[in-house]
Amino acid sequence: MIKRAEDVLGVLERALTVIAAIALFAIMALVVADVFMRYVLNSPFSFTYDLIGLYLLAAVFFLTLSDTLRVHAHVGVDVLLMRFPPAGRRLSEIVTALTGLFVFVLISKVGFERALDNYEQNDVLAGAIAWPTWISAALVPFGCGVLVLRLALQLLGNILSLISGRDLFPLPPLHEAGEARSFE
Repeated sequence: MIKRAEDVLGVLERALTVIAAIALFAIMALVVADVFMRYVLNSPFSFTYDLIGLYLLAAVFFLTLSDTLRVHAHVGVDVLLMRFPPAGRRLSEIVTALTGLFVFVLISKVGFERALDNYEQNDVLAGAIAWPTWISAALVPFGCGVLVLRLALQLLGNILSLISGRDLFPLPPLHEAGEARSFE
Protein backbone atom coordinates (compact mmCIF):
# COMPACT_ATOMS: atom_id res chain seq x y z
CA MET A 1 0.00 0.00 0.00
CA ILE A 2 2.75 2.46 0.94
CA LYS A 3 4.79 1.56 -2.13
CA ARG A 4 1.78 2.12 -4.40
CA ALA A 5 1.00 5.48 -2.76
CA GLU A 6 4.63 6.52 -3.10
CA ASP A 7 4.65 5.54 -6.79
CA VAL A 8 1.47 7.53 -7.53
CA LEU A 9 2.71 10.56 -5.58
CA GLY A 10 6.09 10.29 -7.29
CA VAL A 11 4.45 10.47 -10.72
CA LEU A 12 2.57 13.62 -9.67
CA GLU A 13 5.73 15.17 -8.21
CA ARG A 14 7.79 14.47 -11.32
CA ALA A 15 5.02 15.91 -13.54
CA LEU A 16 4.98 19.08 -11.44
CA THR A 17 8.76 19.29 -11.68
CA VAL A 18 8.51 19.07 -15.48
CA ILE A 19 5.98 21.93 -15.42
CA ALA A 20 8.35 23.91 -13.18
CA ALA A 21 11.23 23.24 -15.59
CA ILE A 22 9.10 24.53 -18.46
CA ALA A 23 8.32 27.63 -16.39
CA LEU A 24 12.04 28.12 -15.73
CA PHE A 25 12.78 27.80 -19.44
CA ALA A 26 10.00 30.33 -20.15
CA ILE A 27 11.61 32.75 -17.66
CA MET A 28 14.95 32.46 -19.45
CA ALA A 29 13.37 32.85 -22.91
CA LEU A 30 11.29 35.85 -21.82
CA VAL A 31 14.26 37.59 -20.24
CA VAL A 32 16.41 37.05 -23.34
CA ALA A 33 13.62 38.24 -25.64
CA ASP A 34 12.88 41.24 -23.43
CA VAL A 35 16.55 42.24 -23.31
CA PHE A 36 16.75 41.94 -27.09
CA MET A 37 13.58 43.99 -27.54
CA ARG A 38 14.72 46.59 -25.00
CA TYR A 39 18.31 47.17 -26.14
CA VAL A 40 18.23 46.28 -29.83
CA LEU A 41 14.78 47.42 -30.93
CA ASN A 42 14.11 49.91 -28.10
CA SER A 43 10.68 48.37 -27.58
CA PRO A 44 10.60 46.21 -24.44
CA PHE A 45 7.71 43.93 -23.57
CA SER A 46 5.35 45.51 -21.07
CA PHE A 47 4.34 42.21 -19.48
CA THR A 48 7.60 40.34 -18.87
CA TYR A 49 8.35 41.21 -15.25
CA ASP A 50 4.75 40.89 -14.10
CA LEU A 51 4.37 37.49 -15.78
CA ILE A 52 7.65 36.22 -14.38
CA GLY A 53 7.22 37.64 -10.90
CA LEU A 54 3.58 36.74 -10.47
CA TYR A 55 3.27 33.31 -12.09
CA LEU A 56 6.46 31.73 -13.32
CA LEU A 57 8.68 32.18 -10.25
CA ALA A 58 5.88 30.95 -7.98
CA ALA A 59 5.44 27.90 -10.21
CA VAL A 60 9.16 27.11 -10.19
CA PHE A 61 9.34 27.33 -6.40
CA PHE A 62 6.09 25.78 -5.20
CA LEU A 63 5.72 23.04 -7.80
CA THR A 64 9.13 21.58 -6.92
CA LEU A 65 8.82 21.53 -3.12
CA SER A 66 7.60 17.96 -2.77
CA ASP A 67 9.80 16.41 -5.46
CA THR A 68 12.82 18.06 -3.88
CA LEU A 69 11.97 16.37 -0.58
CA ARG A 70 11.39 13.06 -2.37
CA VAL A 71 14.95 13.05 -3.77
CA HIS A 72 16.42 14.37 -0.48
CA ALA A 73 17.67 17.58 -2.07
CA HIS A 74 16.52 19.94 0.70
CA VAL A 75 19.12 21.32 3.04
CA GLY A 76 19.45 18.92 5.93
CA VAL A 77 21.64 18.74 8.99
CA ASP A 78 22.46 15.10 9.60
CA VAL A 79 25.49 15.44 11.87
CA LEU A 80 23.88 13.48 14.70
CA LEU A 81 21.97 11.08 12.47
CA MET A 82 25.18 9.26 11.56
CA ARG A 83 25.46 8.20 15.20
CA PHE A 84 21.81 7.10 15.57
CA PRO A 85 20.71 3.49 15.18
CA PRO A 86 18.00 2.90 12.55
CA ALA A 87 15.23 3.23 15.16
CA GLY A 88 16.62 6.61 16.23
CA ARG A 89 16.77 7.74 12.62
CA ARG A 90 13.14 6.65 12.17
CA LEU A 91 12.13 8.65 15.25
CA SER A 92 14.00 11.65 13.87
CA GLU A 93 12.15 11.29 10.55
CA ILE A 94 8.83 11.05 12.41
CA VAL A 95 9.52 14.25 14.36
CA THR A 96 10.64 16.00 11.18
CA ALA A 97 7.53 14.89 9.29
CA LEU A 98 5.24 15.98 12.13
CA THR A 99 6.91 19.39 12.30
CA GLY A 100 6.75 19.81 8.54
CA LEU A 101 3.12 18.72 8.47
CA PHE A 102 2.19 21.28 11.11
CA VAL A 103 3.90 24.12 9.23
CA PHE A 104 2.83 23.22 5.71
CA VAL A 105 -0.78 22.41 6.59
CA LEU A 106 -0.99 25.94 8.03
CA ILE A 107 0.65 27.43 4.94
CA SER A 108 -1.72 25.45 2.70
CA LYS A 109 -4.77 26.58 4.69
CA VAL A 110 -3.81 30.26 4.72
CA GLY A 111 -2.72 30.09 1.07
CA PHE A 112 -6.00 28.52 0.04
CA GLU A 113 -7.98 31.18 1.90
CA ARG A 114 -5.94 33.91 0.23
CA ALA A 115 -6.33 32.39 -3.25
CA LEU A 116 -10.07 31.98 -2.71
CA ASP A 117 -10.37 35.58 -1.50
CA ASN A 118 -8.40 36.83 -4.52
CA TYR A 119 -10.69 34.84 -6.80
CA GLU A 120 -13.91 36.02 -5.13
CA GLN A 121 -12.73 39.65 -5.14
CA ASN A 122 -11.61 39.42 -8.78
CA ASP A 123 -8.23 40.72 -7.62
CA VAL A 124 -5.87 41.73 -10.43
CA LEU A 125 -2.37 43.15 -10.61
CA ALA A 126 -2.31 46.85 -11.47
CA GLY A 127 -0.18 47.26 -14.57
CA ALA A 128 -0.17 47.13 -18.34
CA ILE A 129 -2.08 43.84 -18.18
CA ALA A 130 -4.63 43.10 -15.46
CA TRP A 131 -3.17 39.72 -14.41
CA PRO A 132 -5.50 37.80 -12.03
CA THR A 133 -3.67 37.21 -8.75
CA TRP A 134 -5.64 34.16 -7.65
CA ILE A 135 -3.73 31.91 -10.05
CA SER A 136 -0.35 32.65 -8.48
CA ALA A 137 -1.89 32.59 -5.01
CA ALA A 138 -3.32 29.12 -5.77
CA LEU A 139 0.18 27.80 -6.51
CA VAL A 140 1.03 28.17 -2.81
CA PRO A 141 -1.62 25.81 -1.36
CA PHE A 142 -1.30 23.47 -4.35
CA GLY A 143 2.47 23.04 -4.06
CA CYS A 144 2.38 22.94 -0.27
CA GLY A 145 -0.56 20.52 -0.40
CA VAL A 146 1.47 18.05 -2.47
CA LEU A 147 4.29 18.48 0.06
CA VAL A 148 1.79 17.72 2.85
CA LEU A 149 0.92 14.48 1.06
CA ARG A 150 4.63 13.59 0.83
CA LEU A 151 5.17 14.37 4.53
CA ALA A 152 2.09 12.36 5.53
CA LEU A 153 3.34 9.41 3.49
CA GLN A 154 6.78 9.67 5.08
CA LEU A 155 5.22 9.90 8.53
CA LEU A 156 3.03 6.84 7.98
CA GLY A 157 5.84 4.86 6.35
CA ASN A 158 8.28 5.61 9.13
CA ILE A 159 5.76 4.85 11.88
CA LEU A 160 4.84 1.52 10.28
CA SER A 161 8.53 0.69 9.73
CA LEU A 162 9.34 1.53 13.35
CA ILE A 163 6.43 -0.54 14.72
CA SER A 164 7.04 -3.55 12.46
CA GLY A 165 10.83 -3.48 12.64
CA ARG A 166 10.97 -3.87 8.85
CA ASP A 167 12.07 -1.31 6.27
CA LEU A 168 8.65 -0.61 4.78
CA PHE A 169 9.75 2.92 3.94
CA PRO A 170 13.35 3.84 3.07
CA LEU A 171 15.38 6.08 5.34
CA PRO A 172 17.12 9.02 3.67
CA PRO A 173 20.74 8.35 2.79
CA LEU A 174 23.46 9.52 5.16
CA HIS A 175 26.18 11.73 3.72
CA GLU A 176 29.70 11.72 5.03
CA ALA A 177 31.49 15.02 5.63
CA GLY A 178 33.06 16.34 2.46
CA GLU A 179 31.21 13.86 0.25
CA ALA A 180 29.77 15.29 -2.95
CA ARG A 181 26.03 14.78 -3.42
CA SER A 182 24.45 13.67 -6.63
CA PHE A 183 20.76 13.99 -7.35
CA GLU A 184 18.48 11.89 -9.53
